[in-house]
Amino acid sequence: MAIKFTPGNVFCSLFISFAVFSSCNGVEADKYASFTDTTSAVYGPYKVVQLPISKGVRILNPIQIALGPGGYLYAANQSGEVYTLRDSDGDGVEDEALLYCNVAEVKLRLPGGFAHRGDTVYIGTSQEIRAYLDKNGDGKADTSWTFFNDIPQSEHPYEWTSALNFGPDGWLYCTLATDSWNAGASPDPKGYRGALLRVSPDGKTAERMATGLRSAYGAGFHPGGDLFFIDNEGGGNSKEELNLLTKGNYYGHNPKKYVDKDSTITGPVYALTNEAAPSGIEFNAVNNDFGGSGGDLFIAYYGLAERWKRGGVGKVRIKKKADGGYSYEEFPVADIPKLSDLAFGKDGSLYVAHHGVSDYWYNPTQQRSGGFFKIVYDPSMKDRPVRKRVKQDDNLSASSIEKGRLLFLGRACFACHATDGKTEMIGPALNGIANTMSRDELLHDIMNPSERIKASMIATRVTKKNGQVLLGRMVSSDSESISLMLIGNQVVKIPKSEIGKTEEERKSLMYENLLRNLSKEEIDNLLDYIVSLR
Repeated sequence: MAIKFTPGNVFCSLFISFAVFSSCNGVEADKYASFTDTTSAVYGPYKVVQLPISKGVRILNPIQIALGPGGYLYAANQSGEVYTLRDSDGDGVEDEALLYCNVAEVKLRLPGGFAHRGDTVYIGTSQEIRAYLDKNGDGKADTSWTFFNDIPQSEHPYEWTSALNFGPDGWLYCTLATDSWNAGASPDPKGYRGALLRVSPDGKTAERMATGLRSAYGAGFHPGGDLFFIDNEGGGNSKEELNLLTKGNYYGHNPKKYVDKDSTITGPVYALTNEAAPSGIEFNAVNNDFGGSGGDLFIAYYGLAERWKRGGVGKVRIKKKADGGYSYEEFPVADIPKLSDLAFGKDGSLYVAHHGVSDYWYNPTQQRSGGFFKIVYDPSMKDRPVRKRVKQDDNLSASSIEKGRLLFLGRACFACHATDGKTEMIGPALNGIANTMSRDELLHDIMNPSERIKASMIATRVTKKNGQVLLGRMVSSDSESISLMLIGNQVVKIPKSEIGKTEEERKSLMYENLLRNLSKEEIDNLLDYIVSLR
């Protein structure tokens, strides 16, 4: 049975139309004109407004945004600052970031999760969930305490505590990112890392609700009470996933850690294809029209790796069926690069956090990078035809696809890349890859395999104490051993007691010059075959 709740304390805000909102505040209907971003494609009656945050906290690689106490938007930098976004001059556009707290002051890091109950704010960090309270109402937290800290943690940069939500039952739900790619994974006797947990209102009790999660950065309660969560493709997840929580189920990632003879995999209820790397979700309130999207699920996408122009916002219309299940229909909303999270504001508009440029571990690499956008419903556009997203040409000839398939076999691509959507091999699965990568991007990555490598595909060099060196991809890790997939897709288990050192390789395991001596026609045939694997 899926976890059910009756509608409870779910965020609802009455949407005020753009025209009425402007009139009530004495602001002209074109008040957003000077801040409108014309470079972002939109697929509906919306305009994208870039927030001119020029006062207060310096915005640097924001990693979350959420509506919090006082009706303010709370956000957080990669570096530890948590702040509120304020409209200092009353023009309807936030231009100031006021410091609420800094988790680094208590030696915490990665404030990537946010929830609140009353005036108390709960921040998920890599080490613990910490509660903060502004007692004197000056906009800055003046007291804090540990709410929950039974979290296996190391210094690995991908060990996030995300997707914080208070359920209608009063418990705090959260997800812990996998430790499968961490050669130095901490002991985890309760199997919390890579799981979805719920923590009691007093923070003293935790219950493991689901396992086999990879990078489930967002979750949200449907108006009907079910909890949905996203997860990223890779490591046994063949798709970008939208999942429905069923208590006690295993969702497919890191089988070494969770699978026993009675385990079955719960697959996603819907495979997301709007973009790559979903990074945050939120259900729109049922009574917030926002272009006819009341009750729809909105999803932020980070986009592919270090492609700084990729990312966007999509939505999924989830409808209850007569048999008690759901139907799903997906739509693009806007193309905005490198989004880390999203949230509806008190006026019914949608805000998104733009992460900006960083290194492979999401650490800032520029003095000023990242920011926020406000997606505003524009009623003047409601009768215009909805812009259609341009898709790759599907008119591929059977002859070209077959020639490409033979090249795929002849160049031994099949030895490292699965195409069936089920098998895990040393390289990324290729089925459906053309849903999120263009032909040019595919060709570029084949020609330059070491330029961009997904975190789950980074090679690890293991030097054993006896001098033996093994090179492969990390499949799983725990406090006792690591499992490495070698070239040829053989998985070897290496006791940590035998390991001298482990090093990450920034060179791809994929051979260079795979397309050497191929004609343009042959390269096109190969790409046609890969694109056909939708």
